[in-house]
Amino acid sequence: MNINMQLLENMTEQERFDWFEDIPEEELLAQLDAMAEPERLALLEKIPEEIRCNMGYLSDQEIAFQEARTRYNTSWPAAADFGGFSGKYGQQYKDWLEAYCPEEFWELVCKGELAALCQEKNVEVGDFVEDTVKALLANNPAPDQNTQPLEHVGHMNALKAQAEELAEPLMFGGCQRGELGVPKMARPVATRGRAKNRFFDGTQEDWEALDRDADSASDHEFTLIEEGEASPF
Repeated sequence: MNINMQLLENMTEQERFDWFEDIPEEELLAQLDAMAEPERLALLEKIPEEIRCNMGYLSDQEIAFQEARTRYNTSWPAAADFGGFSGKYGQQYKDWLEAYCPEEFWELVCKGELAALCQEKNVEVGDFVEDTVKALLANNPAPDQNTQPLEHVGHMNALKAQAEELAEPLMFGGCQRGELGVPKMARPVATRGRAKNRFFDGTQEDWEALDRDADSASDHEFTLIEEGEASPF
């Protein structure tokens, strides 16, 4: 099988998924086994996470958690380690961090700094939304609250929704939600007892069912990374 890395580089995420999905797993595994290590790792990085996980490799979440856990010598995380509810906007930021920046997310979890950061983000975004609503209201006043209460509420809700959309780059790394691309949520880590990530494609039951047995040490022993080595897939 001849794989053109430049062609893969130029594909969109969906095009790569469709392309790899059409390749029989045995053929792709044989190709990976035959490649030298640098080329093998480069190809693995191009294989969509869902397909890679189905082939038996670690997910992006597992790799990021493994690296952070090894670096900070922490135990398997409990629900409390994720900081609980961080407010409407802080929670959206937390979900974005986990889904799109797993390395940063798991480092914050293992250092015990996730809750404080998300609470700060909740205040920052809340202040932005409030100030933006005031600015929008100055140019587009609401109907009288006493004589047109329903129209007033509808108008204010619309302004808040507009302000929250403008605030999305503050929560999502400078992007609007529609620009984020595919989240790294093929196989999350430590899902039991946590509200499902908003970027996870499934139900709460699906989310918690992905958790490994917290009472079984062997289920949590991923292949450790030695310092200076590339992350295994």
